[in-house]
Amino acid sequence: MKKEIVELRKLMTEKGIDAYFVPSGDFHGSEYVNAFFRTRAFLSGFTGSAGELLVTSEGAWLWTDGRYFLQASKQLQGSGIELMKMGEEGVPSVADFLRELADASDKDYVIGFDGRVVSSKFSKALSEKLRGSDTNIVFSIENDLGGRVWKDRPEIVPSKVWDLPVSSAGVDTADKIEAIRAEMKNEGADCLLITDLMESAWILNLRADDVLYTPVFFSFILLTCDEVKLYVMDGTIADGLPERLSFVEVRAYEDIYKDIASLPAGSTLWLDPATCNCALYGSVPETVSKHEALTPAALMKMIKNEAEIKGMKRAHVLDGVAVTKFIKWLKETSETVQKTEISASEKLKELRLSEPECFDLSFETIAGYGPNGAIIHYSPTPGTDAEVKPEGFLLVDSGGQYIGGTTDITRTIAVGPLSEKMIEDYTYVLKAHLAMAMFRLAPGMDGVEIDEAARAEMSPAGLDFNHGISHGVGHVLSVHEGPNGIRKGFSAYPLKAGMIMSNEPGAYIEGGFGVRIENLVLFKEDEEGFIVNEPITCVPYERRAIRKDLLTDDQLRYVNDYHRWVRETLTPLLDSETAAWLAAETAEL
Repeated sequence: MKKEIVELRKLMTEKGIDAYFVPSGDFHGSEYVNAFFRTRAFLSGFTGSAGELLVTSEGAWLWTDGRYFLQASKQLQGSGIELMKMGEEGVPSVADFLRELADASDKDYVIGFDGRVVSSKFSKALSEKLRGSDTNIVFSIENDLGGRVWKDRPEIVPSKVWDLPVSSAGVDTADKIEAIRAEMKNEGADCLLITDLMESAWILNLRADDVLYTPVFFSFILLTCDEVKLYVMDGTIADGLPERLSFVEVRAYEDIYKDIASLPAGSTLWLDPATCNCALYGSVPETVSKHEALTPAALMKMIKNEAEIKGMKRAHVLDGVAVTKFIKWLKETSETVQKTEISASEKLKELRLSEPECFDLSFETIAGYGPNGAIIHYSPTPGTDAEVKPEGFLLVDSGGQYIGGTTDITRTIAVGPLSEKMIEDYTYVLKAHLAMAMFRLAPGMDGVEIDEAARAEMSPAGLDFNHGISHGVGHVLSVHEGPNGIRKGFSAYPLKAGMIMSNEPGAYIEGGFGVRIENLVLFKEDEEGFIVNEPITCVPYERRAIRKDLLTDDQLRYVNDYHRWVRETLTPLLDSETAAWLAAETAEL
């Protein structure tokens, strides 16, 4: 058993805790987290962005989803931690598993966790699942035991906020707050608690660097009909807020707990249980009513305004220049320049950041060569860094943060000769990608039909993928933005005009190779009232891997039209040599 787990068990015994739960998030329910919050990764050795660790005196288990099955299998080898594959037949949820453990106990069963990193939504669902157990179950939430084991834990060093120009944001903060207050009034809410970091940044038109690749800052907002209180760490607003935010009262980050506890009796507080942590939720007085739902900010920022759409489109054109140059370099030097997954990632980063409007990546680059490409969210490390040989596929999923928008693109690139299976599988994934690209969503459809249509294109080849086909994307914010998203059998929110989302089917051949093709698309309404999508990612598909005879006439026409648009859009921004290369890559099939 890993020594970190052994040390954790000693502390559990001291505290009388039978089962200790460690999720992946921070105090705000974020997907990507500051290094300070990577306790689950420290304890388990599994570094994927999504996972939940449970430790008892007798065992340790890690839950993760299909994106990370292969990665987790490798990283947990020899750890003594058992992998629990979410969604697989016979694999219980964390809550069901805890219920089994509690029912088997002959005494009070104590479940411990840090209440600041577990959402109130999860803790309530867990309480409901455990209700009626023959054993008395106790939650012990004031325990950051993982942090006590982690002796050299990195500190949180708050970054300074910077102003996002209204020319990029599109709407001033004062107007956003006015619209939010109107929604509060409609729902009878006296106060609104903002706990999601992206929502705070979006409302205030401020950005920072507290979370890797996500330009946000640790904060809470408490908003009433006449006050806006912002809770931040020391150093976040070292030079004061911009004059346009003079109506915002700045308070200490930790003060949110006592201020929530002091809300007046009879008032109604609006909060989102998915991002409001358990400890903060528990601070709400019993005399205060709770309206638990997505916040107005979450729903408003999901629909991009004209300035945000314009900025996102420009960002994708600039990104297209960088990625196109990268693919050209990769192909032309495949036999002359030795490269690895990491060196290829660094080359792409260099090309992106050479554009003045690009200030960061939007997530850690996924560059998987050969078998590593079959690991859905693989990111190379010095221990796994494979040589990119002049044959087969290199799958590259990457993105950038630009002053006007956030990008996310996956291209599966032929770095040399391909097998017939590689070509066939790529073409079937392309057909799935085109199914979403060409789909017209009629009124009353919720988006599940898009996923079904895409998977149907791959089924003749016996292919499928163990992840969603689409997620929302923030504007100069998180590359994964809810609440909208589509996965098998589920559409998280009705698709609406103004949403920017991904289109990313894939196929993953364990021990062989991976294929994924991803564009970001803008949903809009056509003249007949259908919801359709327009690609904003501007990079050619892998011409060498397309079997033309497998495409329908409509699919072939779409590919040729898309390539024509890419060529016409990027050519004026490229040098003559790169433009000539692009012309060949986008010539009509």
